[in-house]
Amino acid sequence: MTAMNIATPCALTDAPSAVVADWDSIVWPTVEQTVIRLQRRIAKAIRYDFRLKRSTADAIEQCFCALAKKQAPEWILEADIKSCFDKIDHAWLEESIPMDTSILKRWLEAGYIEKSEWLSTLEDTPQGGVISPTLMNMTLDGLEKVIKEDAYQQRLKVHVVRFSDDFVITGVSQEVLEKQVKPVVETFLAERGLTLSPEKTRITHIREGFDFLGFNVRKYENKLLIKPAQSSVKALLGKIRQFIKSHPTIKTEHLIYHLNPIVRGWAYYYRHVVAKVTFAKIDTAIFMSLKR
Repeated sequence: MTAMNIATPCALTDAPSAVVADWDSIVWPTVEQTVIRLQRRIAKAIRYDFRLKRSTADAIEQCFCALAKKQAPEWILEADIKSCFDKIDHAWLEESIPMDTSILKRWLEAGYIEKSEWLSTLEDTPQGGVISPTLMNMTLDGLEKVIKEDAYQQRLKVHVVRFSDDFVITGVSQEVLEKQVKPVVETFLAERGLTLSPEKTRITHIREGFDFLGFNVRKYENKLLIKPAQSSVKALLGKIRQFIKSHPTIKTEHLIYHLNPIVRGWAYYYRHVVAKVTFAKIDTAIFMSLKR
């Protein structure tokens, strides 16, 4: 595989992502489908990534169901796994993933080429690999069960919603999340060679709100509203303004041709939430950028 560095939102560094070779693109989808069938039989976690007919909108809907009611939990653990694809323990994968161990081991240790130099992959699962998302999901499957084993008996109002390596956990109090839930998560991840990111993991109150998958989830008085996150709005406007600034002599029809997919795709992503005011502000901001 060939690797390239790709900038990701909110990332501290560029993330290396693999471009798979032709052999990988032919063989691994077949292997992946077999593994996915097994995964569907054993996985019951509330997660929505890389699954048929599931998306971020479903994950956000689950957040609404867990937090909207008057008696809903008010504290949230925003969790993010540090370099999830880069740190998954190979030994754990080979022991736990239900597939031919020799094939899996050869693929994990195949290495990649970056700037004409071959580099080994002794501890990571290459981002961009065909089967990598499935392996990552199977690594984290079981997290919800471990967290909830004692939570129901103690009425701690614990709910887990996961998308890829990002997940949120609700709780009845800050103390419960800090002293009971978080240690369980850290132990679960440590067995797989993973750790929580201290920069992105924090506990917040629902009235302060939190960002998840590009959405802001927050209670205003007793009403839960889900809106586009300010960081997402800023990124969109920055991208549009940069394009307009870098093409000062472009024809109007060409400008519309390039900007329409960007704006339409962004609006399509947020069409399910409270976004009317945000859409109006973005419309005004784009108009002012074009006017200048």
